[in-house]
Amino acid sequence: MTGHDTLDRFGRYCELLDSLTGVKPVISDVEPRAIGGGPVRAISYIGTPKPGYVTGFTYGLSLSSHPDWGSRGRELSITVRSGDVEWPQVPARVVAALRGICPFNSGQVLGYQEPYVEGSSMNSIVLAEPALELGSAPLDLGGMSDGVKVPDLVEIIGAYPIHLSEREFAYSHGFDALWSLVWDRFDPMRAPVA
Repeated sequence: MTGHDTLDRFGRYCELLDSLTGVKPVISDVEPRAIGGGPVRAISYIGTPKPGYVTGFTYGLSLSSHPDWGSRGRELSITVRSGDVEWPQVPARVVAALRGICPFNSGQVLGYQEPYVEGSSMNSIVLAEPALELGSAPLDLGGMSDGVKVPDLVEIIGAYPIHLSEREFAYSHGFDALWSLVWDRFDPMRAPVA
């Protein structure tokens, strides 16, 4: 799918996200595990959805494909209550490491050996519905080809930081058991709940 990675496509994606957030982003590149799969970028919206929060989106996951996705691509989104601009880069680093290997399905738990961000012990994410309201339809990044609009649908999957013990709890008890526990999904400095 890297053949459809163009500046126009990336521009359309940023325009859609900008219109949803009402904020101009900070964009940074993240080095992918495999060269040749296209870029991986973190698109960070400071103060979104409100002051004291930061929201990030990935760009680059939708350049790959997976049988679970059908005709749609996927990108990840994270929202945390923090002023640390490292948090919006976490999903992009996960995509850079696992793109082409992992399906990135809702309910999936992914982890790393080290904490994602200095000062927080969280080293895992759980995937679910995105925190930021994006509407029920996927984003359409499609462009024109020979005068005809070609759809390029991208579903946004939410990424929520969790602790190692919570990742192990999800592995042993399932996503629903973890998701039903009472925990602040936006606090990357909270104590473990499992």
